[in-house]
Amino acid sequence: MLRNSDQNYGALWLLTPTVLLYLATFLFPLIMLGVLSFAKFELSVTTLGFYLDNYNKIFSDGITLKIFFQTVRLSVWITFWCLILGYPVALLMRSCSPKMKMVLLFCVVSPLLTSIIVRNVAWLLILGRSGIINDTLIQWELISKPLPLMYNEFGVILAVVHVYLSFMVLPLFGALSSINSSIEEAASSLGAPAWRVFLSVTLPLSLPGIMAGCTLVFILSMGVYLTPVIMGGNFVLTLPMLITESVREQYDWPFASAMALMLLLAIGFMVILSSGVQRLVGRR
Repeated sequence: MLRNSDQNYGALWLLTPTVLLYLATFLFPLIMLGVLSFAKFELSVTTLGFYLDNYNKIFSDGITLKIFFQTVRLSVWITFWCLILGYPVALLMRSCSPKMKMVLLFCVVSPLLTSIIVRNVAWLLILGRSGIINDTLIQWELISKPLPLMYNEFGVILAVVHVYLSFMVLPLFGALSSINSSIEEAASSLGAPAWRVFLSVTLPLSLPGIMAGCTLVFILSMGVYLTPVIMGGNFVLTLPMLITESVREQYDWPFASAMALMLLLAIGFMVILSSGVQRLVGRR
C-alpha cells in the first residue's frame, strides 16, 4: 500500500509542471478576461469593478450583434464546405494505394506548410479583378467585365476552406479507416446497392469523425483574423476584427474582453453540442 501511495505521489509531482503551465497559459488569462469584461472604460481610463456597461453595449448595439452572427454564419458555411469537399477526399484516401495515399495526404496538409501571408497573396493573384481567373475569362470572351471574387464572403470562405480542409479530412480519414470493411461487404452481399451501403453503414459509422472535424473547423473559423482582413477588406467584418480594432485603435480592453468572452461562449456551445451528438450516436 505504501509503495502504491509513493507511486501516486510521484505521478502527481510529475504532473505539477503541466498543471502550472496550464494555469499560467489558460486559466489565469481566462480569469483576467472575465475580470476585465466587467470593468468600465471611460475617458481612456479603465476602472475595475462589477459593471455591465460592456454587455449592455453589446446587446443594445445592433452592429456588434450583427457582426457576431455574421461570424457564426461564416463559420458554419466554412464548416459545411469543408465537410462537403473533405468527405470524398477522405473516402478516396481510404481506398487508394499507400503511395497515392501519401500524395493525397501531402496535398491536403501542404497549405499548412506555407505562410498565411503567402497563401492570401496567392489568392489575391488568382481572384483579383486582374487576376488569373478574370483575365482568362475575359480573354476567352466568356465575360465582359471582371467577376467580384474578392472583398466579399465568397473570397473569405474560399481562402479559409483552402487551409482548414485538412482539419476536416484527417479526422474523417481516421474514422473511415477504423470501419471494418467486412461490415460493408456483408451489406453488399445481401444485395444492398452502393449508395444504400454508404447511407446505412459507412456514413453512420463515420459520424464521430464528422463531428470531430466539424468542431475543429468551426472553432478555428470563429477565431480566424488575417484572412478576412486581406480577402474581405472592410466589406466582411468578423468579431475577431472588431476585437482587434477595439484594442489597437480605441484601447478599450474591457469591451474587447466582453466580446472575446462572447466568442468563447459560442465556441463552448459548439463543443457541448458536438459532445452531446456524439453521445447520442454512441448510445444508438
